[in-house]
Amino acid sequence: MHMSCDNPIPVKLEIINLQKLYPINKKRIRKLVRNVLKNEKRDAELNIVFIDNKKIRKINRNFLGHNYATDVISFSYGEIPHENAICGEIIVSVEMALHRVQEDANLVEDEIALYVVHGLLHLLGYDDKQKGEAKKMHQREKELLLQQGYRIFLPLS
Repeated sequence: MHMSCDNPIPVKLEIINLQKLYPINKKRIRKLVRNVLKNEKRDAELNIVFIDNKKIRKINRNFLGHNYATDVISFSYGEIPHENAICGEIIVSVEMALHRVQEDANLVEDEIALYVVHGLLHLLGYDDKQKGEAKKMHQREKELLLQQGYRIFLPLS
């Protein structure tokens, strides 16, 4: 789970689907990510990986010490091509999105998009540990998603 970030390429994006629970619209995800980066005026080298709960639980346990499945995890890689760029990986549990949708009536696509944007905003420096910061982050998520026609009902907990 590591990539080199030495080439100053405005947006280099790899979308990796390692689950079979739900088909991933890579073109739409690519457009979403590019739009967020454009809005935030940043370049990036990113991997976005779609997996199930079993795999994300393992990653969460091994890297963050939490023994449970979660919706999204993002890893920032230190070596960036230039100061206005981010370099990292966003790992999304599609299975978690499917479970949440049953509870919230969100569409799966919208929920997956929310996880991608949430992970991306973390890589861009947004934080949701304090209440005020979390509110700002959720507001930004909502703006970016609505801009591209996604429907969002509840913020990530």
